[in-house]
Amino acid sequence: MIEIENLDIDLEEFKLRDINLSINKGEVFVILGPSGAGKTVLLETIAGFFPPKNGSIILDGNFANDLPPEKRNIGFIYQDYVLFPHLTVKDNILFGVRYRNIDGIEKKFEEIVKIFNIENILHRKPCTLSGGEQQRVSLARALIMEPRLLLFDEPLSSLDKKVRENLREELRIILKRMNQTSLFVTHDQTEALVIADRIAIMRDGKIIQVGKPDEIFNSPVNEFVADFVGVETVLEGKVISRIDGLVVADVNGFKIEALADVPVGEKILMAIRPENVTVSISKEKKRSSARNNFNARVKKLTPLGAVVKVIFDCGFPLIALVTKQSAEDLGLKKGREVLISFKATAVHVIKQ
Repeated sequence: MIEIENLDIDLEEFKLRDINLSINKGEVFVILGPSGAGKTVLLETIAGFFPPKNGSIILDGNFANDLPPEKRNIGFIYQDYVLFPHLTVKDNILFGVRYRNIDGIEKKFEEIVKIFNIENILHRKPCTLSGGEQQRVSLARALIMEPRLLLFDEPLSSLDKKVRENLREELRIILKRMNQTSLFVTHDQTEALVIADRIAIMRDGKIIQVGKPDEIFNSPVNEFVADFVGVETVLEGKVISRIDGLVVADVNGFKIEALADVPVGEKILMAIRPENVTVSISKEKKRSSARNNFNARVKKLTPLGAVVKVIFDCGFPLIALVTKQSAEDLGLKKGREVLISFKATAVHVIKQ
């Protein structure tokens, strides 16, 4: 168990304030936030590179604020691999072992190189390896040291898209297989979704929200989190009535229903993820399980590979994601009139 309690770090030009986190043994915990949020500073403070101004770092029940980095048994993986260029892959992986007595190191070495599928490159130097191979070697070198905590500072950000997608899936499987407690920093929402058991959203040196991936992405606590995790549509409204556990809010004169417990008269934000919006070519409102149906006009289409981002004018702005094939079948183009629908349960209400 790793616990961070009321942690403050003051580096003059940047501060972290009142950081509270608890990471369970074997958990893959992800800190997600934009550049400049303080993610790397937090990792480096946990590793012992910076002394906290206030608060506590507890490692396996022991107060660790005053422990030097080499006494914390924490591994650190950076995005630039930091491999020794004059050593072979095998010697890079085993470099730290000479300073620690690890039982059964030969067997452990064989297991790790097999897990990372790098048996055939053990004799090579880092300069001859691809980015993906170098990152696998870096990971193997860290894991063989049996760290109580493994810190990742955006380790996949410099890799090609395809390599990054494959490695992030492999990484989670490996970390869970080895029961390795990990703290992973990224600004990539998809990466966080794939890798994390739990996620903390960080902004301007503060933790904004902590939860499981589906909680963070479907129930953001404020507009910043909603925008950062790709909600796309956030509407301001006022609750005008309540029906069967639902609220009805007025948005620019239009009524939108949502599943929420908010009193009449309260101002709210209504967050709608783009993948939860359905588009059809009929302009006549029809019966369906979706309680929110609106005539809309296409304002803009942006191709995003296999999907298309579509901005609609429904009397209020609304953004949807549709497949490229669906966009073609529906004949979507600027000015096209359609019917858009979304369920009341797809609307996340944020109290203002």
